[in-house]
Amino acid sequence: MTLSARSSWMLYGAYGTTGRLIVDEALRRGHRPVLAGRNGVPLSALAQATGLDTLNFSLDDSAALRAALSRVSCVLLAAGPYELTGQPMRAACLATGCSYMDISGEIDDFTAALACDAPARAAGIGIIPGVGYGVVFAECLAAHVAQRLPNATWLRLSLATQTHGTSRGARRSVANTINAGGREIHEGTMRKRALAFSTWRAPASDARAMSFAAAPLAEIQAAHRSTGIPNVVAGIPVPRAGAAVLRVAGPLLGKLLSWQAARASRSSNAPEASQPAEAIARLRSRVWAEAGNANGERAAGMLETGEGYRAAAAAAVRALELQLRAPCVGALTPVQAFSSNFALLVPGTRIQEL
Repeated sequence: MTLSARSSWMLYGAYGTTGRLIVDEALRRGHRPVLAGRNGVPLSALAQATGLDTLNFSLDDSAALRAALSRVSCVLLAAGPYELTGQPMRAACLATGCSYMDISGEIDDFTAALACDAPARAAGIGIIPGVGYGVVFAECLAAHVAQRLPNATWLRLSLATQTHGTSRGARRSVANTINAGGREIHEGTMRKRALAFSTWRAPASDARAMSFAAAPLAEIQAAHRSTGIPNVVAGIPVPRAGAAVLRVAGPLLGKLLSWQAARASRSSNAPEASQPAEAIARLRSRVWAEAGNANGERAAGMLETGEGYRAAAAAAVRALELQLRAPCVGALTPVQAFSSNFALLVPGTRIQEL
């Protein structure tokens, strides 16, 4: 099959929590992706349920991986932890001329993906990490706030995500993130800090009771890359007392979460108990962004969307649609690839100026 004949895409990690939601969203929008993963049992069950083509292989099998990617124009990686899965998938994409996307929020692998700009351009492909929940919505909001204050020197992002349950992949990613320690963008350079090194309250009356603590999120790298703001920090809801504990016991907590995640990965693949659709529909995830400049001027905004995993799935499928329709070349953030309005393509998403 020649490159010009490629028209389909592959989803690797199709049977995970977010992967299954991506499959549902893709089918709803008329797509027929190739489903792939390393575990043949849930992959076979998914094939029977959907009628989609499947490929069963491990990312350690470079020959099978490259053969699979040679069949498609783009791959969406939904299997973490991305510190283990991202690099081999990107290397195979560069070798086969297949564009790459993932739904990662892991800051170190996200940074490594953006460092692939020169080889991606040489291969004529797009490498676009973070097309899932956090990066897409926080980066788009950051871009809107930056447009209102173009000379901003600092940016602060506050993410309060509501999800139906927690996936095993997400637990592994959180453990890896905590083990890596804190991060911030300082004067244009990412540097390590203690976990929860800063705390604050979001710039909105309905969130002032919620305390946020700095966390090493890929959102800071994405927002810095697309806005150029030299100082960026992002945080998640953590009580002030909890933030103090994280600063001291973060490494120990990371090891505990890693152990729990590894134990969970060896347990049954049975899905978590489902909530009624109406209850899930009522879940609202929010991101606040606040920026300031050297003159003391400020701009702020809030983005609201739905349940986190479903919003991630909707964003990922729309990113695939845009990439297949008008392929981007190079290593790009979601905003760089698809514009600051990309998040608004996800149903139920709105941005409010504060």
